[in-house]
Amino acid sequence: MTIAVHPVDAALDLAASITPRLTELADPIDRGETPPQEAYDLIRESGLLAAMIPIENGGLGLDFADYTRLLAELAAANGAIALGFNMHNVAIGSLFEADVDALGSTGVAFRDWVIDQVVVGRTMFASAASEPATGARLRGISTVYRRDGDGYVLDGHKSFVSLSGVADHYVVTARPHDDDSDVEVSHFVVSAGDPGVSFSTEWAGTALRGTSTAQMFLADTRIHADRLFLGVEGMSLFKAVRDPHWMAAGYLGAYLGLSEAIVDFAAQRLGADERRRSQAADVQRLGAMTVALQATRALTTAAARGVVDRRSDQATNATVYAAKHHLGETAQSLAAQAVALVGSAAMAADQPLQRLLREVQFCSIMPAKPADCLDYVGKSTLGANMFDVSNHGW
Repeated sequence: MTIAVHPVDAALDLAASITPRLTELADPIDRGETPPQEAYDLIRESGLLAAMIPIENGGLGLDFADYTRLLAELAAANGAIALGFNMHNVAIGSLFEADVDALGSTGVAFRDWVIDQVVVGRTMFASAASEPATGARLRGISTVYRRDGDGYVLDGHKSFVSLSGVADHYVVTARPHDDDSDVEVSHFVVSAGDPGVSFSTEWAGTALRGTSTAQMFLADTRIHADRLFLGVEGMSLFKAVRDPHWMAAGYLGAYLGLSEAIVDFAAQRLGADERRRSQAADVQRLGAMTVALQATRALTTAAARGVVDRRSDQATNATVYAAKHHLGETAQSLAAQAVALVGSAAMAADQPLQRLLREVQFCSIMPAKPADCLDYVGKSTLGANMFDVSNHGW
């Protein structure tokens, strides 16, 4: 008798085959001693780039909840690489949540092209949405496109583009050059080698060097019409309002994994100290950290499962924003508590906690920011229609 393997179990097995090496690479990449390319090559070779692609199309067939669990496993080993991997899925994940029958011939052709690129070509996608003046907000972006014969020409400047120089294709947001509206936003796929595409040197942040983040410039960049995302113009903002989970919280699994790594480190250090592990105060502090981790894991899991069961539902979206806020606050709190519990040894340069402490700070910086999360949850609680674009500040 053949026993069916659940998609997430197959994906976790693939992850387990590379996480030991990802763990080894985490600190050298963070210190700038090793380029992150080796880690992303492991992701490519493992087959994990096809995590969200349906099984019938040669992928692993994960849904958003399964994906969140996979991302947590990767992040516990290497948070920066997990966050970079997430940007690949942010760029294409929504394609495989859509009803294929409703896509139309152009949309299906675009979807099939992406599947072929990932499954056969093992190419990596990335998202290029943030801009210097507007951040990750889709409203008010300055990158523009114009129609030109059988294609489009794009001009603009993107900031904080993860996987710069690593990904093969970038999903770029742009508005019509002759339209002052801030809601008509479209997505286009621009390839790394397209004319007029260039990148700055990598951003010199205090952490997450493995995300290979840089600025992206588009100068008179011409692409064919079939690189318009799903073949539809002007729907990107409305899609993000109805289904915000990728844009606002796709990386929840990554910060959950980082949080788990922090608590695991604290538990290992306390467990190895015969004297301190018998002290009630220290054991209780570890217990409080574990309770906080369990609470944020439960909320994150509920949000991810809600996306699968009740996508495009306002209550689900409110839970997504709530989970993003709670996890951001909890991750930073756990890091501070771990330092206090473990002591000065926690900040040793050859120990991972000093890196984890720096990495979790970025959860509240990434969209949606804490105030935006609370704004959404508060308005939703008061009964506002959160499918109305005007109710969103970002």
